[in-house]
Amino acid sequence: MRAADFARLNEPYPEALEPTEDDARAAIGIKLLHWASLESEIFADFVEQQPHGIGWWAPDPGTSRRILIADQLSCCLASVADNMTEAALHWLEYLDASDRDSARLAHAVKMLPSGPVIDPPRPRSVTEQLAPDLVRMQQAGLIRAIASSLDCLAGVIIGVAALPHSILKADFKQARAVLARIDGAASAGAKAQADFAARLESAIVAAGPHGWLDWTLDLRNMLVHRGRRIELGQYLPITPVLLGPDGKPAPRARRVSHLPRDPGRSDIEVFIDTPWNMVLHEEGTRTLQGLMNSTVLLLETAAGHLLNLWQWRRAHPGDLRQPADQWKNGPSKQSTGFNGYAPGSLNLKPSIGMMHPITARRFHAAAVDDAARPQWATFD
Repeated sequence: MRAADFARLNEPYPEALEPTEDDARAAIGIKLLHWASLESEIFADFVEQQPHGIGWWAPDPGTSRRILIADQLSCCLASVADNMTEAALHWLEYLDASDRDSARLAHAVKMLPSGPVIDPPRPRSVTEQLAPDLVRMQQAGLIRAIASSLDCLAGVIIGVAALPHSILKADFKQARAVLARIDGAASAGAKAQADFAARLESAIVAAGPHGWLDWTLDLRNMLVHRGRRIELGQYLPITPVLLGPDGKPAPRARRVSHLPRDPGRSDIEVFIDTPWNMVLHEEGTRTLQGLMNSTVLLLETAAGHLLNLWQWRRAHPGDLRQPADQWKNGPSKQSTGFNGYAPGSLNLKPSIGMMHPITARRFHAAAVDDAARPQWATFD
């Protein structure tokens, strides 16, 4: 990362402070206070003895499914913040990689009698040759992390709103589609779901410019699953203009990139329509910064609505029951059969281990500690 960012983050904590993960996230621009409150509220409802899982869900949706769904809900809650932390770190590394690549090309624009020409310097090393790839890598990592956070938000929505959809294979677009089909007049529980759906859609609209969310998910799909689009950029002059030894202006430029305007379409599809609208007409760095801000705002707003829905459900457990469809087939026994590239070369069979208290509580609530694990043979 850039020297100034590294120096800032490398400042020692005050001796009297016991730093938390929230402190570290805040330092890199990720403040998820409402999300932390939602996570704490839900985790407090885990029961480490019978009936296991989220206690007030019982007897729904059966003990094994209650455990599996509750634990996946916990994983999704934690993974939202983890993914946003990764996005923020990718952002810092992206800024550094962009600066270094642009500096390498500062004198790529030459002034000839016939006019300006672009003549990029020959790479002096493999590092310089791969400089653009480092920029792309951090950009793709940032987009992936943001979209993963949104998909984990979908898992939380499925769990908290009791949607009849797989929580393990949560997808944000699918979760919104399920919410959109709910008839709020069907019951008190359906009304609570429909009210949340309306608030979520309002939060999406308020978090950024029109279409920002669908554009983000389309860009993730293009970067991760599709052939990548043509990259377009330009050289912009650096001011003030410096004079060379001959007293004439020595042009310096910085290279900026533009992100695709419609990442869900192919290059040719877009080029047929409007060639110069293939990209967004703003600097890519500005777009990425906006995505970070919009995602954090959406997460924080959604967390407040989810917390209200969770508290309402806990006070009215019979009005909105946890559906078994969230984990249709019970505990999976399927395995890929993959045992690594050198099976047995480094065994793990500890006699003692350490784990975070949160993980220990999860395992007790899931009845997978040594004392409780045999009970799984009796769970419905």
